[in-house]
Amino acid sequence: MPIAHRFNQHTLVLTLSGKGLLQVNGLSSLLHEGTITWLDSSILYSHRCEPHHSHWSYLWLGFAGHGLDTLFDSLGVIANPVFGISKQRDPEALFEAILRDVETGSFLSDSRCFALLAQLISLLVSERAEHGELSGAVQRLQRVMELVRADLTRSWTVGELAIAANLSQAQLFRRFRQRMGTTPLDWLRHERVNAAKRLLVITDEQVGKIATQCGYPDPFHFARDFKRLVGVTPSEFRRQGRSARPRAP
Repeated sequence: MPIAHRFNQHTLVLTLSGKGLLQVNGLSSLLHEGTITWLDSSILYSHRCEPHHSHWSYLWLGFAGHGLDTLFDSLGVIANPVFGISKQRDPEALFEAILRDVETGSFLSDSRCFALLAQLISLLVSERAEHGELSGAVQRLQRVMELVRADLTRSWTVGELAIAANLSQAQLFRRFRQRMGTTPLDWLRHERVNAAKRLLVITDEQVGKIATQCGYPDPFHFARDFKRLVGVTPSEFRRQGRSARPRAP
């Protein structure tokens, strides 16, 4: 008999082999090899190996964050929690990379996990979009986010983001608040700083050049935003990140 659980986080489950059985709110779903299941574990649920199968092998990870509840609702996950992801997109590699970073617990693990988790969530959104299951509002925001991430160097304005989403500026603000829990420019600021964090540690580029690549032509503005969001200066973040790297034997 499966044990019912309730926690307070979101959970992704990747089925590696065999077949699982999930029950949430009286609805049952079969978990096939290669699928990803998204659970809001604050809702009572249970899962187990499907009774007619010999095993069910899976990876799972829990996470929390701003705007996840809204995205969960927008994707219709409560009614359809199972996502069929193409093997070419290699979700298993993303899961394993996140779990390695969590186990390592290094200074950089939070930043890397955030970036990898964003890729996983993007896969789920894309899967719903490909099957025509996204609301128009979510598709518009997804398009805006993909455009911005592909060109962080650009000095994006709210007006340009609104045009990309085919919305008025007021509608864009409202949709971002509803779906992401923040404003468009605050989301953009976090995207720029997260990209900079990665570049600071994996490259030897000058801080000013990294600032420009991430959309900050003024390095002082970059340093101010970076310290406000991260808690340390870009140079200090680079020093700490490099000192936390495992040394070659």
